[in-house]
Amino acid sequence: MTVSVSPSIVRRAGPEDYQDIWRLFLMAYNENALFTLSPPKVDFFLKRALAPALIPPGDTGPRGEVAVIGPIGALEAICFVIIGSFWYSDDLHIEELIVYVDPEKRRSHHARELICWMKKQADETGLPVFTGVMSTLRTEAKVRFYERFVPKIGAFFFYPLEKAKVQHELPPRRAA
Repeated sequence: MTVSVSPSIVRRAGPEDYQDIWRLFLMAYNENALFTLSPPKVDFFLKRALAPALIPPGDTGPRGEVAVIGPIGALEAICFVIIGSFWYSDDLHIEELIVYVDPEKRRSHHARELICWMKKQADETGLPVFTGVMSTLRTEAKVRFYERFVPKIGAFFFYPLEKAKVQHELPPRRAA
């Protein structure tokens, strides 16, 4: 059976995409999460990104944008970025929170186009993009994919792996 896939056209998400973004986010969470889910925290970030006009003047909280692929009610991929800064600097950057493609739609160019969208945001704003792979499933393949589009500048480590709040089987531990 062939799965129908939308063209890999990125668009800005709006409030009407809220439920479907949550659906894809929960799929990503089940596949890649390291920590316990906080729905109120996710909701706080998501609502600010989907309806920035509702943020009160003078509010210095996070600002972001969600890009999606697929029609309203049938999203196939998401990318969520915020404006961030590291603890040691006032310099701003675009921080990727999630890039995720529905597993049934991965034989597409969706992930590539979302990464290109992030790079376009960097070009348009003059802010660098900070993105990466944090996963315990197919990590090396995901890293190789990203390396085709953005320079690698580091790596992430997590100890002890048993503390990761993942819904899938952890890779076997190597002897020390």
